Amino acid sequence: MPAGLALGLLLLLAGLGGVAYGLYALLRGGRGQGGGIGPIPERGVHVIAGLRMLAVGIVCLAAGGYLLWSHLA
Repeated sequence: MPAGLALGLLLLLAGLGGVAYGLYALLRGGRGQGGGIGPIPERGVHVIAGLRMLAVGIVCLAAGGYLLWSHLA
């Protein structure tokens, strides 16, 4: 298996995982939980982490799609 194809598939899988986890953290994470980091409540921590994971997931999906498209084209 060529390295470009393997890396593209790996990035696509990582991107799907990142998007799924980011959406979960945004929609469900931190509700009904106490605590937090300093002045940031637990829900705020999950929103920040969810947005970060969503952004990284989208970048991984784009990079993986580009690698697959360039390899198969």
